[in-house]
Amino acid sequence: MPRQTFGQDLLELAAQEMVAGRLNRRDFLSLLGATGAAAAFAAGTLSSTPVMARAKEIVIANHGGDAVTGMAEAWGAPFTADTGIPVRVDGAGPLAGKITAMVESGAVAWDVCDADGFLCGQLGKKGLLEDVDYSVVDKSMVRAGWAWPQGIANYAYSFVLAYRKDMFPDAPPTYADFFDTKKYPGKRTMWKYQMGAMEACLLGDGVPKDQLYPADVDRAIAKARSLGDDIIYWESGAASQQMFLDGEVVMGNIWNTRASVLDRDTNGDVTWTWNDGLYQPSAFIIPRGNPAGVEVQRFLASVLEPKRQIRLLELLGNGPSNPAASAMLPPELQRLDPGFEPNFAVQVLRDEDWYEQHYDAAVERWIDGISG
Repeated sequence: MPRQTFGQDLLELAAQEMVAGRLNRRDFLSLLGATGAAAAFAAGTLSSTPVMARAKEIVIANHGGDAVTGMAEAWGAPFTADTGIPVRVDGAGPLAGKITAMVESGAVAWDVCDADGFLCGQLGKKGLLEDVDYSVVDKSMVRAGWAWPQGIANYAYSFVLAYRKDMFPDAPPTYADFFDTKKYPGKRTMWKYQMGAMEACLLGDGVPKDQLYPADVDRAIAKARSLGDDIIYWESGAASQQMFLDGEVVMGNIWNTRASVLDRDTNGDVTWTWNDGLYQPSAFIIPRGNPAGVEVQRFLASVLEPKRQIRLLELLGNGPSNPAASAMLPPELQRLDPGFEPNFAVQVLRDEDWYEQHYDAAVERWIDGISG
């Protein structure tokens, strides 16, 4: 029989060293990256390794950038102070495919992953996630519907309409205005990957807020295409900001976290409206076979504490998933929180059930449609 690959040898050896307590997960991942085995590991091509150690730390996987230091400060440090258990944040990006590969390979390096709410059902029903222990985690601390069998909302965010204030000095624009390029000339921007953009197109085409779901993806595509050369699609939050700073666009459907930074950095020359925003949860999920085991349940419980959720809002602009935290905010933070009641009241709540069932097909259809 052929000898196993070098990457397989390394993974087996590293896992054995973790069991023996001579190697932690930080060094394990560094070894994989240094030897090129990380790509094979993430792709799920290395052999199954059931000997991954029960780690003496909790590793959060998120999507990088400021969120690494923000979650470490708001959630990691307080939990460590409470329990003595170190928390590390890995910004490698816990995409569904990576989580699937880790679980199926039997070599899970993450304990908690930052994911969209609808992924709790998508991945949970495939047997890829651990259950949340609701005898430890208090589901009453999040909005109704935001506690799933295999995940719980950790923060909230919105897609909002950002705009140049000099174009709308008296009242904010609507999505009808967004699509009226004759009355309000200039380029617009929306996300390339359907979420938020689809809803904006439907609102701009006259669909009432309470009738957005089930969503008519083809109708949304047709509306997006009606903008012709006046639409530029953003792929990263940083790009959505830069388009405004460069004067490239006059309006945009972007994340509220980016809109608030634009408002701050331009002294209000670029601002946003909560009207018709798309409000949605992020969630923490636990990959099946996570190294920290049951200790992660205590961590999930800790991130719902109001003061810790408020600290994340201060650091990153991510709104609390716990309504009690929103109710405690001072005025300067109320303006930034998508879930603060007056802000929440004028928005649309994303339909997590629809996205769980239709997201993969919808985003593929959307990308093909706007590119055609």
